[in-house]
Amino acid sequence: MSMQKIGNGRSALGRTLLGLVVIAACGALLRGQAQGREVRLAIREGTSMAAAVSPDGKTIVLDLLGALWTTSGDGGPARRILEDGYDAHLPAWSPDGRRLAFQAYLRDTWHIWVMNPDGSGLQEVTTGPFDDREPYWSPDGTRLAFSSDRSGNYDIWTLTLASGEVKRLTNSGANDSMPAWSPDGREIAFVSDRQERGIYARTVDSDAERLLVRDATTVWSPMWTPDGKAVAYVSVSGATSKLVMGGTTISDSGEDVFPFRPTWVGADMVYTADGVIKRRPQSGGAARPVPFAADVAFTRAAFTPKAPVFAPDGPQKVRGLMHPVVSPDGARVAFAALGDLWVLSTSGGEATPERLTNDVFVEMHPMWSPDGNLLAYSSDRGGEMAVWVRDMRTGQDRKIIGGGGTASFSPDGGRLAYLDSASQLRVVDVKTLEGRKVHERLMEPGRPSWSPDGRAVVMSALHPYSTRFREGTNEVLWVQVEPNPSATGRDAFAPDRWFDPLPHKSIGMRENLGPVWSPDGTQMAAIIDGYLATFPVARDGTPAGPPRRVSSDMASSPSWAGDSRRVLYQALDRFRLVDLADGSVRDIVPRMTWEARKTTGAVTVHAGRLFDGRGTETRSGVDIVIDGNRIRQVEPHRDDLHRGTVVDAQSGTVVPGIIESHTHLSKEYGQVLGRIWLSFGITTVRNPATNPFEANEERESLASGVRIGPRVVTTGEPLDGTRIYYPGGVALDGGAMVDNYMSRAQALGFDFVKTYVRLPDLLQKRIIAAAHQAGMPVTSHEIYPAVAYGADGVEHIRGTSRRGFTPKNSETRHTYHDVIDLLAASGMTLTPTIGIQGGHQLLTLKDGSWLDDARIKTLFPATASEPSRALRAKPSTPADIAAREALVAPQERLVSALHKAGGRIIAGTDSPINPYGLSLLLEIEHYVRGGLTPAEALLTVTAVPAQAMGLGAELGTIEPGKLADLVVVDGNPLENIADIRKTRTVVKDGVVYQLDALLKRP
Repeated sequence: MSMQKIGNGRSALGRTLLGLVVIAACGALLRGQAQGREVRLAIREGTSMAAAVSPDGKTIVLDLLGALWTTSGDGGPARRILEDGYDAHLPAWSPDGRRLAFQAYLRDTWHIWVMNPDGSGLQEVTTGPFDDREPYWSPDGTRLAFSSDRSGNYDIWTLTLASGEVKRLTNSGANDSMPAWSPDGREIAFVSDRQERGIYARTVDSDAERLLVRDATTVWSPMWTPDGKAVAYVSVSGATSKLVMGGTTISDSGEDVFPFRPTWVGADMVYTADGVIKRRPQSGGAARPVPFAADVAFTRAAFTPKAPVFAPDGPQKVRGLMHPVVSPDGARVAFAALGDLWVLSTSGGEATPERLTNDVFVEMHPMWSPDGNLLAYSSDRGGEMAVWVRDMRTGQDRKIIGGGGTASFSPDGGRLAYLDSASQLRVVDVKTLEGRKVHERLMEPGRPSWSPDGRAVVMSALHPYSTRFREGTNEVLWVQVEPNPSATGRDAFAPDRWFDPLPHKSIGMRENLGPVWSPDGTQMAAIIDGYLATFPVARDGTPAGPPRRVSSDMASSPSWAGDSRRVLYQALDRFRLVDLADGSVRDIVPRMTWEARKTTGAVTVHAGRLFDGRGTETRSGVDIVIDGNRIRQVEPHRDDLHRGTVVDAQSGTVVPGIIESHTHLSKEYGQVLGRIWLSFGITTVRNPATNPFEANEERESLASGVRIGPRVVTTGEPLDGTRIYYPGGVALDGGAMVDNYMSRAQALGFDFVKTYVRLPDLLQKRIIAAAHQAGMPVTSHEIYPAVAYGADGVEHIRGTSRRGFTPKNSETRHTYHDVIDLLAASGMTLTPTIGIQGGHQLLTLKDGSWLDDARIKTLFPATASEPSRALRAKPSTPADIAAREALVAPQERLVSALHKAGGRIIAGTDSPINPYGLSLLLEIEHYVRGGLTPAEALLTVTAVPAQAMGLGAELGTIEPGKLADLVVVDGNPLENIADIRKTRTVVKDGVVYQLDALLKRP
C-alpha cells in the first residue's frame, strides 16, 4: 500500500510515541479501549491545518488540533500559545508582526480574536449571535477584514480595532468569504459563489468591484502577491487540489494542497500540503518541508461503559410513549406505544389505557378532529406508511392518502394538512380524498398546525443563517394553504412568513410536534430550551409578546384542548395537563408494561465453515448447539450433538450476528424495517441520533416480539450548540440545560450520548464527564480535544463540521498521522462511513448487481434504490470511475493504516442515505479494498463493535455462554468478502429466520 498521503512513507509508530504510550497496549483489534493512562504524542503531521509566516520570516504560526502553535521559520519544536477549548483556526499576522488574529469557537458562535505571538494579550474583538470568520489585517494594521453571516448570507465586513466599528463591505446576495487585503490597502479580494463564481476584488472606500479570477471549481483563500498584481489561491476539484498564481498552477501534480492562505517570505511561498508545512520558491523549483513537532499529552481516565440490557426479567414499564395528543374536550389523550394506538382518560393518576389497534404494523402520530369523532394517524398496514382515519364511534378505519404522516385536521374537520415522505406540505379533503401540494420540500419540518380561520398552517422549520453552511435555528414558519377569496392568481397566496419570538433561539424541535396554535387563535405553545412555553399571537400568527415557561420539567409534544386553556405535554413516563388559567397540573400515567420475549427450545447449526469472531481463523465441520437464546456448545461436528431444530449449513459459512454501528431508524418504513435488517444478517443496530420516545418504542416492540427485528442500542437527540440543523437536535447554551438533559438521558435509558458539531468544546467536556459518571459512552464528529476530554468514538472520516472544513480529512479525502496517531493511541473508535462519501456509488458503478437482489425489490420502497438505478442507467466512462476511485481510495487506505497502527474500527453507514443493511455489507468491502483481510473486515461488524458498546460479554463472537446471534451465508466471505451478502438463514436470540420467510409480508 502506498503511504504517500498517510505518513509520507515514514513509520507512524517510530515517529510519534513518547514516554508512557505503547500503541500495542491499546490497539490490538480485539482488545477493548485501554484505560486509566497517560498519552503523550509528538505530532509531526497535521490534517487540514493552516500556517502563516511572520513578516520577518522568523516565526510560523499554525492551527494544529484546534490550538495555535508557533515554530521557527526553519522548523523545529512547536510551542503551544493557546490552550484547548477555543477551536482556533486561520491565524493571520499583523503587518508589524506584533499581533495575531484568528477565528475561534469558544462559546456558541465563531468570533475574531487577537493576541500577542507569545499567547499573552488575548482579546475577543467581535461578539454577538453571528459567525465571524477568516480575519485578515489591513496593511496599516488598524483594521481587520472578515466574513460574517450577520446579513442573512456571508458578506465581507471590516472592523476598526481602535473604535470597534464594524462596517459591511459587500452586499451581493451571494456568499462572499475569505477576504485578503491588497498590499496597497485599496482593495480586498474575496471568494464569491455568485453566478459567475471566482475571486472578486472590492475597493475599500467605494462600491467598485472587479472579477479577478473566473474559476468554476471550488476556490479557496486568495492571497495577493507581494507586488499586488495577482492573487494566489487554492483550487479544489474532485480529488485534485492545487495552488494557483496568476492563472498558473505552481504546486506539484498530486500534491494535496490544503485550502488555506499561503504567505510569502521574500521570494518564497509558505503553505500547507500533504500534512506538513512547505516552502516553495515563487520563481519555481521544488518545495521543501518545514518540519515541526508538537507535543500533545492528556490522560485517558478509566471508563467501562454500562452494558445495554436487551431482555430484562419480568414486566417492564413502557417508556416508548409516542406522540400524545389531547382530545378537544380535554377528556382523553391518544398516543402510540408498542406499535399500536391507545386512548387514556385524562381524569388523572395511573390508569390502564384502551387499545385501539392490535397488529404487527406501526401506528403513530394520532390527531383528533375538532369534534373529537375522528382520529387521524399514520400506519403501514396497507404496505406503505399512509394517513388513516378512524371513526371513534364505529371503530371503522379508512385510508386517506399514501406516503404521508404527521397529519393535522383543519378547524372545520374537512381537511388534513400533512407532510409527505419528501417533506412537502400537502392538503387532502377527508371526504373526497382529493389532495394537492401547497409547499415545496422543507428540511424535515414539524407537524403542521392550522390557523383558526383554516387558511394557513404554522410549523417549526429550519431557518438557516446562510446557504454556506448547514445550520440555523427552528423558527415558526407560516404558510398559506387556502387562497385569499378577495384576490386572484399569484396574489391569492401570500409569501411564507417567519416568526421568531426569541431571536437566535430555536422554537420547537421539529420532532416534538410544536409549535401548536390554540383553537381560539390567541396563543401558540412550543418547546423552548426543553420546556413547554406559550406566547401570545395576533390573528395572523405574529408573536404579540415573549414566551412564558409553563412547565417545571423537560417537555415534548404539546397539544391544546378545545377550550384554549389547557395544554397537554409529555414528560418522562407520563403526560401532564396544564391549566394555564390557574396553573394546576394533572398527571396522567399510562399503566402499561412489556416483557421480553423468551426463546425456548433447542437449535443446532451444523456449520461447514465457522468464523467465530474470536480471531481471524475459520474452522470446518462445527456444531453450534443453542438452548433457548444462549449458545451452549461449539464443538467439532458429531451427530449426537444435534438437538431440536437442525439448521443445515454444511455448504455455507456461519459468522456472528452482524452489528451496524451507525444507522438512523426511520419509523416511516414501518414493520418491514426489522425484516430488512434480519434479511441482511444484521442482528444489532446502533442508532446515534433519534427521538428517545420513538427509540424506546422500537426497542420495546422488538424485544417483546410485537415486531421482529434486531437488537437496538440507542441514544436520544444529538446535543448541539445554539445553532442546529437536523430535527430533534437539542440546542444547548450551557447552564442548567446540560445537567437537565443528562438527567433526562439517564431516565430515558440512553445507552450512549451523541454530541453534534456546533457544541462548544468545553460543553462537550462537561457532557463527557457527566455521561461517563452514568456509564454512557460519548461519540461525536470531533477528534480533538474530544479525545483529551475522554470521548469514546468518532463518527465519519469526513462528516459535517462547523469549520467549513474537517480536521479529520483534507478536501481530497486524505488523512494524516495526527488523526491516525490520536485514534490509535487513545483507543477511540472510528466509524468511517465510506459509503456516504462516494463509496456506495463507486461500488454500484463497478457492480450494480445488488439492485436485482430480491430483498431490494421486495422489502424496500422504490425511492431507496432510485438514485443508484439512475446512476447505473447513465453511461459511465473509465475516467468517471477513476475520478470516483481517486476520492474513495484514500479513505480505504486510512482504514488500513489505522488498523495497522492498532486503532479500533466499527463499521456503520448513516443509512438510510444508502439502503439499510445492504450498505453495511458494501461498507466492509471498502475495508478489504483498502488492505484489510476479509476476516479483519468482518471483525469491524462483529467483535469490535460489540466490545465498544459494552456488549463483549454477550455478542460479537460465537462461543458458549453468548447470546445466540449468528448468520449462515452461502459461499465463503473469508475468501470473497462479497459473499457476506448471500444471507441464507439468520438466528437472532435463538430464533431461526429463513430468508424466504423474511421476504413475505405479514
